Amino acid sequence: MIHISHATSEQLPEIMAIDAATNSSAWSLAWWQSVLQSDLDTVLVAQNKQGAILAFIVWQTIVDEMELHLIATATEYRQQGIAQMLMQEMFQAASTANIVRIMLEVRASNHAAQNLYRKLGFSATTVRQKYYRDGEDAVLMEKII
Repeated sequence: MIHISHATSEQLPEIMAIDAATNSSAWSLAWWQSVLQSDLDTVLVAQNKQGAILAFIVWQTIVDEMELHLIATATEYRQQGIAQMLMQEMFQAASTANIVRIMLEVRASNHAAQNLYRKLGFSATTVRQKYYRDGEDAVLMEKII
């Protein structure tokens, strides 16, 4: 059984461990703290019945748009539908908030994530050349609600 809830500052060590293990540009503690305190940002975690954090999602809402900033699943829990569950929570929040568009950027090499996003109704709109620190391109995707 997976439980999804809003993240707390006490969960930051577990969240940051997943971020560091899955993200070559992991966020700093200061960045995570600011996101948790922001009225514009939402951070959700997916936990197992023992309370361990398996995955997280971060998005920002501004007026009638959302931008997915980060989503990650601990390596040993991938391919189990947890990221999709978190995305569905974001879509529910978008519906409640009358959001008209959700945007995201994804590494050009991250085909698994791009496939998930397409499955969930996103389409590629453009490419940002050398967007990431290591020079990799970002594919911009959006979903019109």
